[in-house]
Amino acid sequence: MAETSIFEVARQTHEEVERYEQAVADVLGSSAAGHKEQLKRAHQASDLLDRIVSRSAFLDNFYRDVAGERAREMEAIGPSSSDDAMSEFYDRLAKVKDYHKRYPGASADAFQVDFSALEGTGSAAEAAAGLDFVDRMFSGEEAAGRFLDVYVHHDAFLNLKGVRRISYLQYIDILDKIAGDGSRIPDETKRTEGYRRYLRDLQAYLLAFLRKTRPLQDIDMLELTTLATFEDDWDNGRLAGWEDGGERIFGAPARAAPSKPSGDGIWCEACARSFAKQTVFDAHLQGAKHTKAAQRLANGGATGQSTSGAAQGSGAARGDDEAGQVEQAKRRAKAKAMARDEALIQAAGRELLATRAETRANVERRAALTEKERQAEADEAGGDERPRGGDRGQTSGGGGGGDGDDDDDDDDEGRLYNPRRLPLGWDGKPIPYWLYKLHGLGVEFKCEICSDYVYQGRKNFERHFSESRHAFGMRALGLPNTKHFYEITRIEDALALAEKLKKQGKAVADEQGDAEEVEDEHGNTYTKKTYELLKRQGLI
Repeated sequence: MAETSIFEVARQTHEEVERYEQAVADVLGSSAAGHKEQLKRAHQASDLLDRIVSRSAFLDNFYRDVAGERAREMEAIGPSSSDDAMSEFYDRLAKVKDYHKRYPGASADAFQVDFSALEGTGSAAEAAAGLDFVDRMFSGEEAAGRFLDVYVHHDAFLNLKGVRRISYLQYIDILDKIAGDGSRIPDETKRTEGYRRYLRDLQAYLLAFLRKTRPLQDIDMLELTTLATFEDDWDNGRLAGWEDGGERIFGAPARAAPSKPSGDGIWCEACARSFAKQTVFDAHLQGAKHTKAAQRLANGGATGQSTSGAAQGSGAARGDDEAGQVEQAKRRAKAKAMARDEALIQAAGRELLATRAETRANVERRAALTEKERQAEADEAGGDERPRGGDRGQTSGGGGGGDGDDDDDDDDEGRLYNPRRLPLGWDGKPIPYWLYKLHGLGVEFKCEICSDYVYQGRKNFERHFSESRHAFGMRALGLPNTKHFYEITRIEDALALAEKLKKQGKAVADEQGDAEEVEDEHGNTYTKKTYELLKRQGLI
């Protein structure tokens, strides 16, 4: 276009700002059907607001005139002392006419709100599948931002050293409980590089998820506020789990302490040397060297050494102190970085409480569905729940050009959707969740006699009393695996019961001896116990 005045550019920018403001009102004021459409319009409104901020920044620089362009333009079009005051006007008019002569078909610039930069262009496969920018922004498990997809982070959590294995549903509830009294992560685990990598990945995912699902909220301000609070708590020692600055986890810096050398002999603290015999030690106490060294030590000085030795010792001590300070600074920086990531995860976890609850409900609901029911649900949703590579909830349905039967075979051969690690049924697929709950397979029974082995469900627990594992444990204790010990899982209880049964057996034997009757040769009747007693006494 023809050369444009900077004032005309400013006028056009003001017009763009007003048009963008009207576009924001139109986007937010229109009704949206469904979560996905609402999110799409929120992203469009956020993109328009970014454009308004950009134009406003340009206008701010224009009115401040940092580069002096506005002053030069005013001087060029302002009153002139020359005879021809309209020369600048006619020069610019000639340029405009010349432009339109060369481009007679050029029309005035028509303002248009274009979201092509926001929506972008996906791959050919995504275009063929009809995926818009919201679909490309989220994974299939996230369902356009309705749910979290933290399967990868759950696996990383389970792979941490010293961490107790928990289910995916439990992980959703405790993923932000990583510091303070409610933390499930031991201090030994926090020293590992894997834990630091796990923290970085989790906090990056949660903050990115917040930005994608809440485009109209200032997530950057949430992050800055969290970091400001973190810095204040860290400096004042109020941060839960990090009150000592990480010394509990990484240890306090080692401090060198003087000690007498190993070996036999008599040690003189003042002279810093050892003597082999008591007589030699007593003799040196009267010497001038020892007297000066003892006086220097009493005044708080160094032990008796030569000047060069003292200097070397002082230099070594300073070197040790500096090395200790450097090591302490490294440990504190490492601890602070971990604590910062934990604070961001906790802040994001609080913001996503509702989403985490919905994610948990969705996982429980989908776990109770069969593969056909899950596919039917995806079809009813209009393809919103599409398969994706690496998605645990779905298998790839995709071989291009194949028929329906081939797709079903591919689905059967793919990875099963089993986030709760349900037992497999006769068909090789996870049993329905309602059946899992019906049999109580979610209830754990631990048997101490079986080396603390955990049995899932009441039926498996009852069956194990007749299995070889429990029988071997009973033999190791020297006890019979009889019905008397049914439901006994603690070693202490089993030994106590065995002792009780032993005492009861003796009592029963005694009672049976009193109840049995015998006759002598004259026909007199006695109890067996009385008969044996009289016979031993020679009375019968």
